[in-house]
Amino acid sequence: MAQFRVEFVLDQSTGKYLAEMYHPDNEAELLVRTEALYPSQAAAVLGVVQLFKNAVLPKARKKPKSPRKAKKAKRSKKRK
Repeated sequence: MAQFRVEFVLDQSTGKYLAEMYHPDNEAELLVRTEALYPSQAAAVLGVVQLFKNAVLPKARKKPKSPRKAKKAKRSKKRK
């Protein structure tokens, strides 16, 4: 299984952090670098985790309303 190395670097010019992700088979090969977006290293970590979640997990679908709730909603619309 591939394991990526991610480093968080403080950009001196902006005072914000960026993330760098390196190739799992070649540690010197930079795959991607974010812009300096994050106000802290912790925020950068959470940002990278969210990027992975968005890439891997399917979009959350809204649950259909239960028949009971749908009936109540229809009744309240008719009364107005």
